[in-house]
Amino acid sequence: MTAKKAGGDLPPGRRALSEALWVLYGHLRVKTLAEAAQLLDASGWKKDPSEISRYRNGRRKPPFSFIERMHELAARRAAPGAALPSLSELRKLHTDAEATLCRNCEVSRQENDRLREENSRLLSRQAPEPRAKADSIPAKSGPPVTLPVPPAAGDRQRDARDVAAAHQLADSALDLHTSGRTGYAVSLLQDSASSLTPLESAAAIALLRGTQDDLAETVIGIHSRSRTSRDVMQIAVELHSFGLPQDAHALLQAALSHPPAAK
Repeated sequence: MTAKKAGGDLPPGRRALSEALWVLYGHLRVKTLAEAAQLLDASGWKKDPSEISRYRNGRRKPPFSFIERMHELAARRAAPGAALPSLSELRKLHTDAEATLCRNCEVSRQENDRLREENSRLLSRQAPEPRAKADSIPAKSGPPVTLPVPPAAGDRQRDARDVAAAHQLADSALDLHTSGRTGYAVSLLQDSASSLTPLESAAAIALLRGTQDDLAETVIGIHSRSRTSRDVMQIAVELHSFGLPQDAHALLQAALSHPPAAK
């Protein structure tokens, strides 16, 4: 695997993730992207070959669940003794990969770097954040932004990670919006959408709903168009758990008007 295959014009995090995806793709032992799409479809993940190509070449940042599925398929189809990157290595590469390819706006890039570094720090912790910290954004001024309802009880470490990532994304978008850079805020939200889990997506909507309705509705529109049907339904369920049934209804209604890709 070479950096040239990954694309020399990519930012460093995206390039490293792209190179790892090329390694996984090589172990699938298929001749075309269409064959790779058929393998993914058979395992329950429907993706167009062109989208797989964009993920592999670093033009879009895939959700980590896609990388997990690729790793599972590669492990099954690889030659005996083949060396594959571990899931923990892939998780770090995914966390470190830039959320956007914007190369002309230094301000937006700095915000993305700060978001990525903070999220990486939180993901690397072995113990979950105390609930008081996980449920509030340390705002620059004014009272902290809080989620309307804490996530359901369960894997607290997973919840702490997901909620913390949503807080950082919402915080960055709000900072950009309040400083008059709403276009950058929307770009950040749009470019980050494909890498968010349903819980992260719902938490980001809930946080923005409490502070900036226009951005919250923008996120709803982005996810209704870009996420799979399964993801849209899961986001709607999480929105209900946050006490936002109207937003859940708006998401589902928008998805019906612009049907997302079926999974």
